Amino acid sequence: MKQTITQEIREIFRESKTWVELQIEFTKLTAAEKFTLLTSTFVVGAICMMLGMVVVFLLSFSLVDLFKMMMAPALAYLTVSGILILLIALIYLFRRVIIFNPIAKYITRLLLSPGQTQNATKDLTHKD
Repeated sequence: MKQTITQEIREIFRESKTWVELQIEFTKLTAAEKFTLLTSTFVVGAICMMLGMVVVFLLSFSLVDLFKMMMAPALAYLTVSGILILLIALIYLFRRVIIFNPIAKYITRLLLSPGQTQNATKDLTHKD
C-alpha cells in the first residue's frame, strides 16, 4: 500500500510539473501573439500616418492653386499655412480624445482580456 501511495504522489508530481511547463509555454505563445499583433498594428498605423502626410501635403498645394484664382499667390500660401496651423492646433488640443484614449483602449483590451487576440486578429484580417 505504501508503494502505491508514493507512486501516486510521484505521478501527481510529474503531472503537475508537466502541467506547469505547458502553462508556461502557453503563456509564452500568448505573449508572442499579442506582441506581434501590437507591433503590426503600430506598423500599419505608421504607414497610414506617412501616407496621410503625403495626402495632406498634396492637398495643401492643390488648395493653394485654388486660392490663387481668388487672391494673390503669397496670400494663398499664407491662408493654407493658417489652415494647416489651425488643424495642428486642433489635433494638439484634442490629442487625448483622438490619439491617447484609442491607443490606451486598444492596448488594454489586447493585454487584459483573454479572448481579444482572436477577435483583433479577425478584425485585422477580415475588414469589410
